[in-house]
Amino acid sequence: MLSTPVIHHRNERYYVAIRLTVAPHDIPTTLPQLYPELYSWLKKQEITPDGPPFFQYLMMREDGRLQVEVGVPVPEAVAGDHRVIGGLFPAGEYATLIHTGDYRHLMEAHMALDTWIGEAGHCDKEMIPGEGTAFGSRTEFYLTDEREVPDPAQWQTEVAFFLPAKDSRSARLLPITL
Repeated sequence: MLSTPVIHHRNERYYVAIRLTVAPHDIPTTLPQLYPELYSWLKKQEITPDGPPFFQYLMMREDGRLQVEVGVPVPEAVAGDHRVIGGLFPAGEYATLIHTGDYRHLMEAHMALDTWIGEAGHCDKEMIPGEGTAFGSRTEFYLTDEREVPDPAQWQTEVAFFLPAKDSRSARLLPITL
């Protein structure tokens, strides 16, 4: 089930993440396994998460693989290290909707939001010759803790697309790392 999409302004928000490139069919088995490593890193740094965990889709490469960040919001800028990077969701307009249900159906939420923003005259992606399609920030925030709510039919995920200003250039679509 999908909520009605909305566009609203968000302030900038810091995060830490592990960035990797993965085939779409490997997402369910590869990405969730990175959270224990990320939370362990945060604990060692004595940093408390400041929001729900997320997957951020940065680019669809020409070979079909996705550049993704597995991350967690944090209260302030973090430099990261060789494995964990610090990043920033920029301030600006975001199109969002809430998906309720199993993660297997999240692609439908992405497709619905992509169609909706296109019909509203917005664009959050750009073709980069020789590389693929860059996204402003297509992020899935996992609002439900599966350990507390084991029924997938009740899981809620916010799908959020950053909408760069219409006069911005492709540099705005590249991820902001610290």
